[in-house]
Amino acid sequence: MNNDNKKRQYDYAFPGTEIRPSGCLICGKPLIYSDQSRIRKCLICKKEFISGCECEDGHYVCDTCHETELTSFFLPRLLASDEKDPQKLLDMVMELPSVHMHGPEHHVIVPCVLLTAYKNNGGEISLEGSLIEALKRAKQVPGGVCGYWGACGASVGAGIYLSVITGSNPLHKEAWPFPQRLVAQCLEKNAETGGVRCCKRTSRIAIETAVTFTSEWFGIDMPLTKPSCTHVNINKECLLIQCPFFPAKRRDKK
Repeated sequence: MNNDNKKRQYDYAFPGTEIRPSGCLICGKPLIYSDQSRIRKCLICKKEFISGCECEDGHYVCDTCHETELTSFFLPRLLASDEKDPQKLLDMVMELPSVHMHGPEHHVIVPCVLLTAYKNNGGEISLEGSLIEALKRAKQVPGGVCGYWGACGASVGAGIYLSVITGSNPLHKEAWPFPQRLVAQCLEKNAETGGVRCCKRTSRIAIETAVTFTSEWFGIDMPLTKPSCTHVNINKECLLIQCPFFPAKRRDKK
C-alpha cells in the first residue's frame, strides 16, 4: 500500500467529508494539545467529552470515533492468520484504512498483535477470548497519554498483553510483577529513543521489547523482523534518522 498523503473516505464521517490519515481527522490540520482540558463535543458522534486536544480550527473527534470500525476489520484477520512474526502482523493491521498515523487505536493493536503471535508460536491461550479481553482493557487507555500521563499507550498495551497471558489481576501475587516489569522496560526504551510522539515507532519498540521479555521469562520465541518505516511521508513530527526504523536507503542519503 502506498503510504503517501492520500486522503481516506469513511462511512462514519460527514457525507462527502474526507478524513486524513494524519493530523485532524476532519480537516487534516495540526492538532493542538493544551495543558488544561475542557468539555468538547465530538463532531462525529455529537457526544461531549473532557479533552485537552483539538485542531487549529477547533475540530474535536473522540477516541471512540477514532477507533470506529477498526476492530471489525482487524480481529477477524488476526484470528485467521498463522503469521508468527508480530512486526509483520503489526504492519498488516497498520495498513488498514481505519488506522491513522497516530491515535488510541494503537493501544489496542499492540496487545492484540502480540497475543496472536504468542498463540501462533505455541503459547497456550484461547486466542479469541484473549483478544476480546485485551480489546476491552486497551480501549480504556485514552489518546495522548504519552504526554499527559507519562505512560505511552503502546507500552501499556504490551502490559495488557502480558497480563492476559499470565492471568494477572490486582491480587495475583505471582503474576502481578511481570506486566509491571515489561511496561517499565517499554517505557524506558521509548524514553531513550525520545519524542515527540509517533504511534508507529512506540508500537514497534513495545513489540520488540515484549518479544524479548516473553522469550526470557516464558520460553516462547517469536521471529522478529526489523521493519523499515513506510509512514515517514505522512508523519510531520518524524524523528527521521534518529528513529531506529527510519528507512536505511533514506538514512544513507542524510
